[in-house]
Amino acid sequence: MPCIMPAIMKKLLPVILLLSASVHAAEWRGLLDVRAVHSNAGRSWLEAGMGKSRYDRDSDAFSVGQAVLRGDFDLADSLSASAVFSADDRHHGVVDVREAWLAWKPLPSGAWKAGVKLGAFFPQTSVEIDYDDIAWTPSRTISSSAINSWIGEELRTKGIELQLLRSGRWDGSPHDIGFTAALFRGNDPTGTLLAWRGWTISDRIAGLNESVLLPDLPVYRPDGAIWRQTRTIHPYRELDGRLGYYAGAQYRYGTRVELAGMHYDNRADPLVVVDGQYGWRTRFDHVSAVLRPAGQWELMMQAMRGDTLMGKNGVAVDFKSWYALASHPVGPGRLALRYDRFSTTGRDALPEDPNDETGHGVALAYSMQLNDSLSVVGELLRVRSERGARSQIGQAPLQNEHSAMVALRWHF
Repeated sequence: MPCIMPAIMKKLLPVILLLSASVHAAEWRGLLDVRAVHSNAGRSWLEAGMGKSRYDRDSDAFSVGQAVLRGDFDLADSLSASAVFSADDRHHGVVDVREAWLAWKPLPSGAWKAGVKLGAFFPQTSVEIDYDDIAWTPSRTISSSAINSWIGEELRTKGIELQLLRSGRWDGSPHDIGFTAALFRGNDPTGTLLAWRGWTISDRIAGLNESVLLPDLPVYRPDGAIWRQTRTIHPYRELDGRLGYYAGAQYRYGTRVELAGMHYDNRADPLVVVDGQYGWRTRFDHVSAVLRPAGQWELMMQAMRGDTLMGKNGVAVDFKSWYALASHPVGPGRLALRYDRFSTTGRDALPEDPNDETGHGVALAYSMQLNDSLSVVGELLRVRSERGARSQIGQAPLQNEHSAMVALRWHF
């Protein structure tokens, strides 16, 4: 299986596009998100800085937040294909592939339903993301939590996923249970950004061909301790031929309660280095909950705890984050408040490479549907973080970032 999966992955997207030309049941949907932004933040991580926000004080006041096109194709009674493309001035070649997969969902003969996905897609680890939407966009805010910002930047399943779901409606019960398991390749450099840049709170999602430029830290300069590492990171690459995996379970009680948990392990060899990319052995556990009590309240909570290792204890970092979000209808729209907490803790033997970080963020957002295709979201975001490594590139270790954003979203 390790030998044939790379070939499958390379050929999957052209197959999807070829099949889409021959099917009758095809649907194309899109999203154009334009932004007005004001921020006081220092140099953004997108500019090789250590700011926590997507936008900084030098960002344009008006910009395109994201432009996404998704195609869904019915190939047979139980077989479908999907592909998601996104345009961004930072993507490789401007337009990049965000996801592309085949899905097989046979008709159930009893209470249990099965489904298989093959391709490149997001693991279902988020409760603030609407997975039925076209763009993996937060449903209540503009920015994602620190957890889901990292998933959007460094994680993508490139493999096969099996889902089993038992629907309570089969026997008149409000209880649904489900199980998920996946095998994947790629994601071997995952953990690099957490270790050397830290957490962010953003809504930017990387394309499959994308690279990220790290801050100019001394540790991976030509005369540094980890000189074989380049500043340019390709988070979705396969380096060692090993399969990674994740497995999880879900529980739902009607529309009132949703619970989920998952364990992830990319099984990367931390001693492998290819073209300036080290393998990072990254593992984490994730739990989430959604509660919808009476009165139209919606409460979301998510927590993650894990570790990442590169080299012979060259870089070893524990990481954790959690958030809580509450939302409720107010007037014609919905008001949401989210609180994030995040940290990284270095435990390696390189004092010249400090990886410790602590921080928190608060987002206050209001969203409103203007008509069937237009919506508007406004958000105030504050992020406070302390990271000692900032002093190595001439930045203050403690930073307070504030931003105000308005997004006009057109679904077509």
